[in-house]
Amino acid sequence: MKSTKRSLFALGSIAAASALVLSGCAAEEAATPTATATATQTAEAPAEQSPAIETLVVWVDDNAARSLEGVAAQFEADTGIAVELVIKEFGSIRDEAATAIPTGEGPDMLVGAHDWTGQLVSAGVIAPVELGAALSDFRSNALAAFSYDNALYGLPFGVENIALVCNSALVPEQPASFEELVETGFQVQRNPDDLDSYHMYYFQTSFGAPVFVSNADGSYTSELGMAGEEGFAYAEWLAEFGPTKSLMGYGDIEAGVKAGEIPCWVTGPWAVPGIAEALGEDGYAIYSLPSVGGETPNQFMGAFGFYVSSQTEDPLYVNKFLSEYIASEAVQTEIFEVGGRIPAHIGALEAAGDNKIVAGFGAAGANAAPMPNIPAMNSVWASWGATQAAIFDGKVDAREGWQKMIDEINAAIAG
Repeated sequence: MKSTKRSLFALGSIAAASALVLSGCAAEEAATPTATATATQTAEAPAEQSPAIETLVVWVDDNAARSLEGVAAQFEADTGIAVELVIKEFGSIRDEAATAIPTGEGPDMLVGAHDWTGQLVSAGVIAPVELGAALSDFRSNALAAFSYDNALYGLPFGVENIALVCNSALVPEQPASFEELVETGFQVQRNPDDLDSYHMYYFQTSFGAPVFVSNADGSYTSELGMAGEEGFAYAEWLAEFGPTKSLMGYGDIEAGVKAGEIPCWVTGPWAVPGIAEALGEDGYAIYSLPSVGGETPNQFMGAFGFYVSSQTEDPLYVNKFLSEYIASEAVQTEIFEVGGRIPAHIGALEAAGDNKIVAGFGAAGANAAPMPNIPAMNSVWASWGATQAAIFDGKVDAREGWQKMIDEINAAIAG
């Protein structure tokens, strides 16, 4: 992805900022998250059906490891299966798993980002998850993030999306329309050679032009949804808006917001700690984004969760650990308190409702669309961003440039 957005896994300070308003009792709750799980174990996993494994191996980053220590001990106490939490660098987990799992040396479960799904499914190293009744406890768009080819491949625990972050002294209320947003002097970042498609997606979808057509479960097809008149309408708006707006890079916007010179910034929770430090906790506000094109805008959502190995020797007990233990509200709250990501679990999200970051970005991202997790997405970024910049900068005709982009992307997907 060409966007320069910054991941919360790389910005540990967000965890501290997010945990301030939550009570310290989550760790105690996490140690006993399954008061009902043990009871349901008799019905779902009879005593005579002994586990096929003695140790359940989970590849995790440091944050996930710390948040799962209590529930791992509880699972062992209930089932006799030890849980080994193997700490890895987050960025290396996907490729290491794709190599190790086919040899039988990989984990039973692994933590990961939702946009790994297509690659891991194509490599044959993950299996659909069985969440049962726990499905209804999670946000539908977070579940859609891990859906692929009409199957669910992961249990989400955290999400992130953009919103409108404003200097509350300069913009004390939610802009009611795009015209009001323009009057604030807002900024959205761009890269030197292209418009940042990740951040511009909010504008595009407000014209009814998603990057791909979706299935009923929210998973994506490889059919471009931004072809046709809706996409042309967005392109024509870019051509009209471009001459009126000069967009800046991340660093310049960040400095301007901190100095009180830029009132509003279309950005994500990764930018908030620095803004709060400069303006104070009461010096900023998080608002939803008003529509430009008349349709409900769907900014991109990133999601993080747990995958199950296709080669685990005991999928029953691995899915049991996932659906009855990790999926509990107490554990999901513990994961939030340690890692700071906006909870994907509905109950954990509501419990963190007094947290300014969670409440603001959670509300703004209620309709966020998962960033496509299909391999075809790799064929989109380059032409998409460069074409938007060329139209925005007046270098190409809007309709001609957009159609050329559609043709290039379709050719890349096919080829």
